[in-house]
Amino acid sequence: MKDRSANRLLIITVLALAIGGASLAVQGPLLGDDGATRTLQSLFGDAPRWAGWLTDTAKPPMVIATMGVGAGLAWLAAGWRSALSVPLAFALAWLIDKGLRAVIFAPRPSPDLVAVASASSSSGLPSTFGLVYGSIFGVVVFAAATGRSAIVLRALALALTLAGAAARVVLGGHWTSQMVASVLLGLLAAAAASAVVYRLLMKEVAR
Repeated sequence: MKDRSANRLLIITVLALAIGGASLAVQGPLLGDDGATRTLQSLFGDAPRWAGWLTDTAKPPMVIATMGVGAGLAWLAAGWRSALSVPLAFALAWLIDKGLRAVIFAPRPSPDLVAVASASSSSGLPSTFGLVYGSIFGVVVFAAATGRSAIVLRALALALTLAGAAARVVLGGHWTSQMVASVLLGLLAAAAASAVVYRLLMKEVAR
């Protein structure tokens, strides 16, 4: 089981580095990025209200409620110990966001290529939204629990993350590749937070 988890984390790490690195190297959309954005915008419009609302759930003050939802799902999936990992995962994601933005820059979608609801000159990589949602709901994904209810909760967490990522893409806030790389980094933050909380609690129990 540990080997499977380690392999899963290795795959996530490699994908995050590969996709993020490609985005940095190209300094623009990767193959399929613009097509994915146009497809979503043709389906939902270029500034759907639901996408704007979802975007706000990763910003203060609504992010507090999002953390509450994530902690609740984690509690239901694997108990209160898992719920404690959510704020730590969020803090790690915040540090990753600030750290990367200080040293890298990748352009956001250009209005010349796709519709952009709100233009921004800040880096499109990482996506703060992707990091926030990946870290918060990633705790549920990595929860040490089995059974049908755990599977349902993981599916719900992944669905929320996917919907949020789609919201940012449809608004022209980030390329799909930038969102994928950022969500994967958020998942790594969730895995790290879960491991730290688990080890600390195990030490307390051992005492």
